[in-house]
Amino acid sequence: MPLDETRVRDFDFADVPVKVREKDAMLYALGLGIGADPLDARALRHVYEKDLQVFPTMPLVLGSPGMWFDKAGLDYRKLVHGAQALEVVRPLPLDDGMVARSRVVGLWDRGAEKGAVVDVERVLTDTAGAVVARLVSTYALRGDGGFGGRPPERDGWARPERAADGAAVLPILPQAALLYRLNGDMNPLHADPERAKAVGFERPILHGLCTFAMAARGLIEQISPDAPEALRAISGRFSRPVFPGETLRVTFWQQAGEVLFEAAVEERNLVVLTGGRARFA
Repeated sequence: MPLDETRVRDFDFADVPVKVREKDAMLYALGLGIGADPLDARALRHVYEKDLQVFPTMPLVLGSPGMWFDKAGLDYRKLVHGAQALEVVRPLPLDDGMVARSRVVGLWDRGAEKGAVVDVERVLTDTAGAVVARLVSTYALRGDGGFGGRPPERDGWARPERAADGAAVLPILPQAALLYRLNGDMNPLHADPERAKAVGFERPILHGLCTFAMAARGLIEQISPDAPEALRAISGRFSRPVFPGETLRVTFWQQAGEVLFEAAVEERNLVVLTGGRARFA
């Protein structure tokens, strides 16, 4: 049955209160593999309480509205997280209250056979109402197409036909998914070998948002290692799953005021994150 466009567009999300404590910030960074070298001062600023600095992609795990899809009449069993965008307006405050507010900002129809696409915006604000971060999560709804809506627009991203300006190589911890899930996404697909096999994976997979944040980490280490807060925006499309214990290579090109990038796993020579764009101050 085609989705109810009005029901989806007008879905009423509850506000989610958010507060980041020191341990939350350190656990998030550890899940990204930060701190592997305990003598690296640039890493310690994210995993040690002295002069602690929240890693800039942490808004990705804050204030999620949870599994709202079935409440809006969507087939969550055929849902895939297709893309992610993050704008960092200012650094996340520690121990200060914030509020996350979500809303549907886009709904696209790819046809009955290909499904639909929904864009969900989440805005984090402080107690004074000032914006801290904006996120847009894009989901492919493979069972909900054919409702008569407009098709999604193409973003025009293309891999530059020249040598890359640089690359970061990041080993993914074998236990990365077990650490990262403690940020809130407790889906057993990322922890339970039997559950992973039941849906066609040889072993538990890494969270897509962990891959996304590790790509941001690689860009920061290459482009702005002394000022991680210079990252202002980052976006990309998920193309393949990643397994803990693999090695992520983030390749980038700097041009026209932005950074284009993609990420691949070296062991399988497979691109797992594409269409990447980032902006630094």
